[in-house]
Amino acid sequence: MIQERFENITLAYQRSIGPYGQHNRHFMENFKQTLDREQLLDAQSVIFGIALDDPARVAAEKLRYDLGLVLRRGQSTSLETRTLEDGLYVVFEVPHTEADILSFWKDLPVLTQGLPADWRRPIIERYAAPMIARHLCEMCVPLIRPL
Repeated sequence: MIQERFENITLAYQRSIGPYGQHNRHFMENFKQTLDREQLLDAQSVIFGIALDDPARVAAEKLRYDLGLVLRRGQSTSLETRTLEDGLYVVFEVPHTEADILSFWKDLPVLTQGLPADWRRPIIERYAAPMIARHLCEMCVPLIRPL
């Protein structure tokens, strides 16, 4: 686990509303096809998955999930864009398998025990092309203050 500051990140994004889980896999496939058509996807691409709602508090049919490509300087898109709130995160590397990602979410209370986590902001799933090539992804937990 490492600590990282996110600053000045602009995302080209799409939003899905509905249950989390298997649907998100199809949403990701469709999002990547859109990025391919716009010639935005390459070996340096970074995609964020952002679950905006807590499924314990929001009905499944109303859950919001954003997928966003981090736009690099000079990239333009017809997709909607948003700026990610600047902040400090602790980053966990996780094997990029459905079972390991589910395990991360299940073990989150233990993994973050003692950390100054900021539960008012969403956890970000980061899918960087170089990490995906190594069968890894990253889970970024927002922090209130440095470790």
